[in-house]
Amino acid sequence: MLSGKVDAMRLIAHRGASGLAPENTLASFRLAMELGAEAVEFDVHQAADKELMVIHDESLRRTAGWPEHIRDLTWQELCRFDVGSWFDARFSAERIPRLDEVLDVVGKKTEVHLELKRGSAIYPGIEGRVVELLRRRRALKTCVVSSFDHQALRAVRALEPKARLGYLLGDTPIAAAWEEIRELSAESLHLSLRQVNAARVAGGHRRRLRVLVYTVNDAAEAHRLRKIGVDGVFTNFPRLLEKTV
Repeated sequence: MLSGKVDAMRLIAHRGASGLAPENTLASFRLAMELGAEAVEFDVHQAADKELMVIHDESLRRTAGWPEHIRDLTWQELCRFDVGSWFDARFSAERIPRLDEVLDVVGKKTEVHLELKRGSAIYPGIEGRVVELLRRRRALKTCVVSSFDHQALRAVRALEPKARLGYLLGDTPIAAAWEEIRELSAESLHLSLRQVNAARVAGGHRRRLRVLVYTVNDAAEAHRLRKIGVDGVFTNFPRLLEKTV
């Protein structure tokens, strides 16, 4: 059974246990829970009828073989699409889950990293709907809302002072990022493997931030990141890392 950590470094199930089941599906999240994951990550878009849907891409092309965009279809229309067979035929029953359904699976004790793929410029009102849902479910304490869309993070902060925010660096210069993180009162800096280095980890820690890195699927890489002080890694294979490092 996983502890969810490599020494003091937290392992975060990236899109669920997505190396073992199709990403961002209920099957993937159930498996992550069975493996003992203490934290999970997933992506949220908004359907045409304003339902909050858990899927990584803006369209269905990669996971369902169709060009339709999430924002152009209602929840009921999205339910038609098989998003599991691309991974393995035995997952053919998997459909795009709603955010509510995923939170039902992961429970109230698991730390959740909810990435808003786009803010109101693409999905009008999405920040308010996410905040409202987290309030209703009393999940503000266990959920970290992150995004490359920093305006979306500003909107979340304006709506909910108690929201936990994670800052995905993207193309923002690090000097500007430190200032924006301070203004947002974000709690974590999220870096890609390409972006992470010891200086940035130390800079984050000086600012009392957690530094989290994506996507780490190699045990030796996880071990290296732990040595430079990384606080957590997003991984598709949490069991592999736990057993090997």
